[in-house]
Amino acid sequence: MGIIGHDRTVGDMERLAGSGALGHGYILSGPSMVGKRTIAQAFGKFLEKGRFEAPTENEVLQDLKMIDSSFVRMLDPDARGESIGIDAVREIKGFLWQRPNVSSRRTVIVDNADTLTTEAQNALLKMTEEPPASSLLLLVTSDPDAILGTIRSRLPEVYFGTVPGSAIQEWLAGTGDAAIADAASCAARARGKPGLAWRFMHDAQFRAELEQAERFLAAPAASRKDLIKKLIEPDDFSLRKFLEAITVVLASKDPAPAALWHKALRLSENAGNFPLNPRLQLEALMR
Repeated sequence: MGIIGHDRTVGDMERLAGSGALGHGYILSGPSMVGKRTIAQAFGKFLEKGRFEAPTENEVLQDLKMIDSSFVRMLDPDARGESIGIDAVREIKGFLWQRPNVSSRRTVIVDNADTLTTEAQNALLKMTEEPPASSLLLLVTSDPDAILGTIRSRLPEVYFGTVPGSAIQEWLAGTGDAAIADAASCAARARGKPGLAWRFMHDAQFRAELEQAERFLAAPAASRKDLIKKLIEPDDFSLRKFLEAITVVLASKDPAPAALWHKALRLSENAGNFPLNPRLQLEALMR
């Protein structure tokens, strides 16, 4: 996925790196799926290879480590929930304390940093207080308030807003994978989020999740319990991902049910931090 919008921020990051004024860590905040993670990865590649572009799918960078839910599952295949715990922070410390191989910095990106447990954040605090000279820590989050104030006080925050629909439409149409009309429709539905527009167009699993969310929201109260039981039955069911799909569906309605949307959003954030019971939470959501 390419970089769409945020030209001024990209330019600022390049200038900071070129002038030697780059700090040892930043919080990249803003709505989900507007490009924060992609730009963080592109910056790591820029520091290593001099090109500000997203790494390709199989590209390996020697001085960049990504900490996300996939990495957590690799550390602990039996891990439950979406939280990033103390084991991941130990990996971060071990990586950042090593000297870079080819880059000016060793860069760690923590995606969905709001899902760091309190224990993990307290352990990470030491790195923000006494960072290794050649380290760069990028915390990517759509909920910066979930990050400890002591960490936020030490890391400057870079905000990423939504992207103009025209830019998203032009980018989608340029992929050559869909008609211009499809690009316009997906860009409009995405409401300024390139990542969401791309998923509308190319991610069949995501579209299936949206259909499940639509059925859940439309289900009569009498049959909703049985539907929830079927939804959560698969071993790979993710409460957080399903709630994200619900918020996308609710945001697309006109008028949007604001109270329910906010409730689902808060529950999605909590699902990343606590081992919640999916059945009980989904039942409570629709009461």
